[in-house]
Amino acid sequence: MSRLPLPPEEDPGALWDAFCDSLKGAGNVLRRSETPRDEQTLAEAYRHLVRMVRVGFENTFELADPLHPKLVPMVGPMVQYEGITSDARYLHSLIDGSATHVLRGSRGDAPLIEFGIYTGKMGLHDPSHLIASITEETLEVDAEGRVEVTLSPDPQPGNWLQTDANTRYMMIRQYTADWRDLDPGHFEIERLDAPATSQPFDLEAIRLGLEGTVDFATNNPRIWAEISDYWVNFAVNRFVPQVEADARTDIAPPSGHHFSCGWFDLPEERALEISFSPGAAGFWSLGLANYWYETIGYGRRESHLNSGTAVVDPDGRVRVALSHRPPPDEAGIANWLDPKGHRGGTMVFRWSRPKSPMPEIACAVADWSGPIGKTPG
Repeated sequence: MSRLPLPPEEDPGALWDAFCDSLKGAGNVLRRSETPRDEQTLAEAYRHLVRMVRVGFENTFELADPLHPKLVPMVGPMVQYEGITSDARYLHSLIDGSATHVLRGSRGDAPLIEFGIYTGKMGLHDPSHLIASITEETLEVDAEGRVEVTLSPDPQPGNWLQTDANTRYMMIRQYTADWRDLDPGHFEIERLDAPATSQPFDLEAIRLGLEGTVDFATNNPRIWAEISDYWVNFAVNRFVPQVEADARTDIAPPSGHHFSCGWFDLPEERALEISFSPGAAGFWSLGLANYWYETIGYGRRESHLNSGTAVVDPDGRVRVALSHRPPPDEAGIANWLDPKGHRGGTMVFRWSRPKSPMPEIACAVADWSGPIGKTPG
């Protein structure tokens, strides 16, 4: 952890100078031998580093008051990280698991919802693992669509998640294949033993927030770059179920969600033809992430596919072209994933609330510079 000094009386700007000097180290992720040197990856790296400064300060200062926790959106159109999907609405909060908290709000319309508690947040705490969760399968909702969930060490009636001193983070995830006619749930969090008003913050609180910002902006990009490196060296142009991966890809997945991932590597004239039989699940999606695990084409249908948008062939299989241009008619492929100029990136297949095993995903590299035909992948 970086250590920043409080500013001396004679130089009130010293803390800012120390923060900026310490923050320079976050840029070392660009100097790693493994980090790709193409212009797109480097340009996105600079954007990502600035975004992680913003996210880091939010997590380590704006949300860091344990007596007055806030439940806020984690990501959105302007900030994506951790390989999130635009099919989900994410709310998160830092909490003190030794205290009692109550979540209150409206259930909303999303078919899938999950309230989860964790040992910490990736990039901020180590480790970060799911402790317990409540999903739509057991969630109690009143006649007016209202929900109340208690997070506490001691048993409580109704919806209850047991916390302890190791519980530092909670998330609400809401998933649907199409949000156009649906409303997400809206929730607030309250710590029951907290004073009614919060105290003004001081320089020490700012100092700690800036220290945490440096650590998050330094650690989080490296963590996710290392996960990208793992797929680059292990699963190029193919999918591997998460259970076959190792500790480097332990991403604290939510309950009832399984992942199969891989790295696509496609020059302009190549395409990856992907096919699978979906089977039965509450929800599935197939999306792309860049080297920094930002979502490629966030919210754009041509760069994302799910159980509600995919065209299924008469034989029950879903066939997808991951390619730099739409599939030609002779390819006979109805679904397209546009990597938005990225030669490489992570493919993320989510298999949620399954009623059958995760499908096997077949991949074949095709040469689209001339007549359609398979080439070794």
